[in-house]
Amino acid sequence: MGFLFSFFKKLKEQKEQKELQSKDELDYKRQYVRLNRDVGVLSNEIPGYKTVTRDISLGGARIEVSKPIPKGKIIDIKLELETGKTVSLKAEVVWIKEVEYLKKYEVGLKFIYDNPTQQQQIEKYILYVIETQSNWYKNIE
Repeated sequence: MGFLFSFFKKLKEQKEQKELQSKDELDYKRQYVRLNRDVGVLSNEIPGYKTVTRDISLGGARIEVSKPIPKGKIIDIKLELETGKTVSLKAEVVWIKEVEYLKKYEVGLKFIYDNPTQQQQIEKYILYVIETQSNWYKNIE
């Protein structure tokens, strides 16, 4: 009987941990407004050295890569913004998901800002995209 109790207790703990992990990922995903933009991402730690974002926010980005990058890894990246500017910063891999039919991986990156200038450059870029390529602010009466 002790074995069954331990087995079910372990299952319950695993389920609770998975729910907490999902909640953490959901909190991270919803923290900032995300823009569906293809921004160039360069890094020696990305398979093939270069990829593009699938979406980007002030907090991070979702990229697509051909090989997995370990969760928790801190990587150096350079973002090539549409404005012609580049931003160099660090990012943490906070989640990874295999996309089987594409034989690729989606990776969630959380930006790590070493100085306020990095964050300001990304914020300016996001504002630029919203102001130049969206009409949402013109419809307010």
